[in-house]
Amino acid sequence: MRSIIDRLRSVVKNDFNRNFITLFSGSALAQVIPLIASVILARLYDPEDFGILAVFTSVVTIFTSVVNLRYEFAIPLAKDDKEAVTITLLSGIVAILFSLVLFLVFLLFQYEILNLVGGTKIGNLLFLVPLTVFLNGIFNCLNYFSIRFKKYRVIASSNIIRASSNAGLQLGMGIFGLKYGGLIAGYVISFLFGNARMLKNFFEYRSLILKVSKMDLKASAKRFKRFPLISVWGMFLNNVSLNLNSFFIARFFGAGQLGFYSYSYRYINAPLSLISSNMGQLFYQVCTECYLKGKPANKEFLATLKRLILICAPIFIVLYFIIEDAFLLFFGPKWQFAGLYCKILIPLFFVRTVYGPLSLITPAFEKQQLSVLLQVIIFLVNVVVILIAYWSNFTMIKFLQIYSVSGCISYIILLVINYRISKLRFNKTDN
Repeated sequence: MRSIIDRLRSVVKNDFNRNFITLFSGSALAQVIPLIASVILARLYDPEDFGILAVFTSVVTIFTSVVNLRYEFAIPLAKDDKEAVTITLLSGIVAILFSLVLFLVFLLFQYEILNLVGGTKIGNLLFLVPLTVFLNGIFNCLNYFSIRFKKYRVIASSNIIRASSNAGLQLGMGIFGLKYGGLIAGYVISFLFGNARMLKNFFEYRSLILKVSKMDLKASAKRFKRFPLISVWGMFLNNVSLNLNSFFIARFFGAGQLGFYSYSYRYINAPLSLISSNMGQLFYQVCTECYLKGKPANKEFLATLKRLILICAPIFIVLYFIIEDAFLLFFGPKWQFAGLYCKILIPLFFVRTVYGPLSLITPAFEKQQLSVLLQVIIFLVNVVVILIAYWSNFTMIKFLQIYSVSGCISYIILLVINYRISKLRFNKTDN
């Protein structure tokens, strides 16, 4: 018993584990809130409503990944606190300009875009996309600013605020019968609440903020130019690849089937994404420290891989055997297909959850070209699967089966490649 207690104490004393527990506990609560609310939401809204929401959030997600032109990833790499503040401001300015350009594009090509993504019912709500992308962009840079200063409690509380406000707004609007418009409105407004907590933390550094000049902004933009010039394309392709299925399903299987798919994706991915994102934030911080010291990160890579497998494997094994019954029990008979789709995708979710945090080794070592190449591979695999499904007239179930298997194989291969990268000793002069 004594040895077990001593081991637990050593685990908690470890900085990485302690920070992960802080982030995970806050994010877990942030995920539990919408999961509990989803039991009621499933009865207030129809699968088609969630299908339309899925199209909207997929468009937002694609552009959110590049709204800061990836400058937010440079914040932990800053040489001092002032440069970290400078890059944060630079990321915010870029987000404003990007969102304005996006609004003009949507204004000119609204109907073409809606037809392309299979979301004609979204209508004028499409113009909320640039606003949501901007709010996400502010969240991105403030999130990495908090990581830089190890303000993990700020990140956790911000996630809780955003999740609870989203759930409350969607429930309230559903009661008043607003349908998919209520789902979209709740999703958009929740980012305002989440960002408020982050901004309060950022403005605590107002003395440094006031010292930032135009020359400082230009210098930081030039120093980290590889992020917008190279890294941004890899992340854009990655998010297009991840959300391409939503557009394909909406157009060829209908919003109802997309609702089943998105609901299964949303509520199986929710508890797992919090593991992936929180572990990823900590792994990225550790890797940047190794990079700045000129050290390889293979030990950190294997340690994080071990943590991810030990945490995720039991969860996935249990979910695989209970997920269909769980959907019937909690969400009702009309969501039966969502449980089936979820079971098919569980192996892919497992591999992707493990791969996600470890893939951050490339931006941490400023190897943006390689990161883009790896994302191109993922994108091409997904496109090939969609084309085969389209030409072969696959059923929804057959399409998801092929997608899950091909995705697992792809991510395992890329995981090996990332490990080989972590074993190398990179210096800043190598880039």
